[in-house]
Amino acid sequence: MEKTLINELSQLNKNEKLLLVEALWDSIASDPEEVDVPDHHKSILEERLKTLEEDKKNGTSWKEVRQKYL
Repeated sequence: MEKTLINELSQLNKNEKLLLVEALWDSIASDPEEVDVPDHHKSILEERLKTLEEDKKNGTSWKEVRQKYL
């Protein structure tokens, strides 16, 4: 990034910075196919899915949670 842009960004107050972050996030989230998922995230998800499959009796279904708390 250019130093002038960084200097301008540093002049923003916290609320303005948060609005900028939200706008950046919205622009990224609008096309999720373009965002690469890191391999270590994929391996964590695979591990958790494997654990779930191995022990389906441990835990509570969403339906049960809803009935209990809603």
